[in-house]
Amino acid sequence: MVLILKILAGLVILVVAGLSTATYFIARDIKQTFLPTGVFKTINGAKLHYVDTGKIENNSRPAVIFIHGAGGNLNDPMPIYKKALSNKFRAIFLDRPGQGYSETFENSNDVPTQTSSIAQLMDELAINKAIIVGHSFGGALASTFGVLYPEKTAGLVLIAPVTHPWETGVDWHYDLGNTPVIGWLFSRTLAPVAGHFIYPNAIKRLFLPNPMPIDYKETSATKLALLPENFHSNAKDIARVHKHVEVFQNRYSEITAPTHIFHGDKDDIVSLEIHSINGLSKDIKNSKLFVLHGVGHKPDYVVVDQIVKSIQEIADQN
Repeated sequence: MVLILKILAGLVILVVAGLSTATYFIARDIKQTFLPTGVFKTINGAKLHYVDTGKIENNSRPAVIFIHGAGGNLNDPMPIYKKALSNKFRAIFLDRPGQGYSETFENSNDVPTQTSSIAQLMDELAINKAIIVGHSFGGALASTFGVLYPEKTAGLVLIAPVTHPWETGVDWHYDLGNTPVIGWLFSRTLAPVAGHFIYPNAIKRLFLPNPMPIDYKETSATKLALLPENFHSNAKDIARVHKHVEVFQNRYSEITAPTHIFHGDKDDIVSLEIHSINGLSKDIKNSKLFVLHGVGHKPDYVVVDQIVKSIQEIADQN
């Protein structure tokens, strides 16, 4: 019996060592392929990675700050909206703490703490007010920002936002990734290796039933989500956001800034009914809800012109 246990322990060690080695090479390849595209500024004691583009000479009109979703990074919205808003707005694209190339810090997986990083970045960049654009998980940050920092909020554009409690829970790998000790090990062994093979179909699912852009894998740099530290941080983000919205949903009525909500009726990742129809559109007085027929979880790519029009409309109200 002792011999069998020793053999099993040896096999486990070999498997873990093999997965760790594979993870090392996967992470190395990802970092070599997708280099940082912006600059770094220390916020809340950690490096925040961001791109500041389309600068306007004066600060009379609001800037536009884009907040990506779970497992994303600044390269998800930037290729489209940098071009669409060039010479019209000062647009800021950032990696949320623990994603892309931004570092984590104490409590950085809590939504209000992440919003504080955005508020501090605005102060550092001398931005008085901004239109906050948030997709999916980024919608939780954007709506929370609108409550906590009304003086800095020129308006909100919320795209398939996560803002209210849901009953189905989260995918098992996020629960496992958030488990103490085991989550750390899982994020540095099995998760990146399995994610490497699952990744192509996983990102296609984000767009269904709409087609994914041919170059999305290259331009979005979403493979950065497979980096062990990013996967682990993302699991913590998702595990905590449900508890956050349970409490915070009662405060959305405090938002007074112009708010436009975009949500596809074919979104099977974030519920249109829970978060937007029965949620934000009722919570936020005078908000505008755009239900997009035949659109999945990526309205930010499918209805770019409509979103840009909303940004312009909100800017004109300031």
